[in-house]
Amino acid sequence: MSREFSKISPKVWRSKRFRHLPSDDARFLLLYILTSEHQTSAGCFRMPDAYAASDLAWPTDKMRTARGHLVEGGLIAFDASTDEYFVIGWFVHNKPMNASHQKSIVRVVADIESDAVREVAEAELQPALIPSTVETLSGSRLGTSVYMNRRAAS
Repeated sequence: MSREFSKISPKVWRSKRFRHLPSDDARFLLLYILTSEHQTSAGCFRMPDAYAASDLAWPTDKMRTARGHLVEGGLIAFDASTDEYFVIGWFVHNKPMNASHQKSIVRVVADIESDAVREVAEAELQPALIPSTVETLSGSRLGTSVYMNRRAAS
């Protein structure tokens, strides 16, 4: 079941990274990534190229080119070997709302198959964690990672 809404800051239109993207295709793809039914509360998801291209009614090469601009512009992390995405800066606007929400987000991040994408998501999640609930995460994969051990020690 997909989410019913997504938070997108109106500041996106003033964002230097967004405005400096080299094409409207890249800007459109970012808005699609932010709002698509694949997006999760953790800002990360798996989506094969053909699926995104079909949703956008684009040739796959056009989608890949636009995605490359988003990666180069520092707006997303992407791993082609796992088809996984993470929206850079997701937790600035989508912090955990409570302990249960945080636990769910941690679970989604911990389940990212790509080490590279997961490490980016973990690093961005760390400052957004609700400090009083970190101990409830100890049973998760993320909770036992070097990342969570560093978080608990700080």
